[in-house]
Amino acid sequence: MLISDLKLLLRFNTAFLYEDVSTSTMDVVGDIPYPLILPSGGYVMANNQYLKGEGPSRSGYQTDVNDAFTIGFWLYPVNPGVAIDDSSGDAVPITMPLIYLNTFGSTEYIIINITEQTTADGENNIKVSLNNDVYSASSEDYAPFIWHYFWIVYDGASELSIYIDGKKHVLQGATGVFPSHIDGGRLDVYVNHSLDGYAFNVAKNYGYISDLFMMNVSNNSESSIQRVINNGINYLVDDNYTDTFRHKSNIYFNDPETITVTSSIDDMSYVYVGRNDGKILRGSPLLWETRRTFASDGEIELTGLSYDVNGDPDGWRMTSAGFLELTSKNIRL
Repeated sequence: MLISDLKLLLRFNTAFLYEDVSTSTMDVVGDIPYPLILPSGGYVMANNQYLKGEGPSRSGYQTDVNDAFTIGFWLYPVNPGVAIDDSSGDAVPITMPLIYLNTFGSTEYIIINITEQTTADGENNIKVSLNNDVYSASSEDYAPFIWHYFWIVYDGASELSIYIDGKKHVLQGATGVFPSHIDGGRLDVYVNHSLDGYAFNVAKNYGYISDLFMMNVSNNSESSIQRVINNGINYLVDDNYTDTFRHKSNIYFNDPETITVTSSIDDMSYVYVGRNDGKILRGSPLLWETRRTFASDGEIELTGLSYDVNGDPDGWRMTSAGFLELTSKNIRL
């Protein structure tokens, strides 16, 4: 069930690149005539390839994001280093395209431009530009080569917000005048293609991107962000699943004050957790095993899990691969 606020949804599960809202498909442009899709989902942004979407009947996507939008996606970023300016000899960041949304039929007027920049210390950040660079701002730096979840919100009033892995970032290098309105009617969509052209410091992106969506409302709810991270993109589009989630929350509030985990089983499809009140919970392993790695103890703390960095055996610990591992069969929830 697709909700009316959802204007674009690309799950990148198959090579058909089906766009769920408009029931159209993305075009693959480049030397390779078919897209590279990861086995677990996600588009591999090859250096010699990009995606172009022109909507149903090649007439653009009717987005209506003039006054607000929310954009979300998973990204496995890469960092190719920095470039050297021949004229000055200075090391400069490399810009890599992610998502361009431009006026239908035009390659000159870019309404929303999301790019990645490398840094000299080996980290990345993303830059969001609106209305052909009338306004732009960047995120704080983040570590490449691990999956991150991005949630970008424009409220049409006073603020552009960038959340990465559920944490709101302090905007960096904001320039221009914040627009109270953007020309977001019918738009074309590009993934991994720079409409501004390429240069010694502008290159294709060869990271992975997955579960791209856009809504024409502003949603700064951190609980919504966490639900999408935990439950997947289906949370946005399945009303029945949302009702079920809320129903379960009511049950949780009526549980005894002290609940402990007594056992856990992972069959690689689901995680089953047994509790001291006799209930067995089934959950998706995606956040912990296939779609989410952690770079630091601070990131783990954002999940709200009990975690002791001093080596207490009761709790979670981070493995060398960046996943969370249960270190005791008796954990307080």
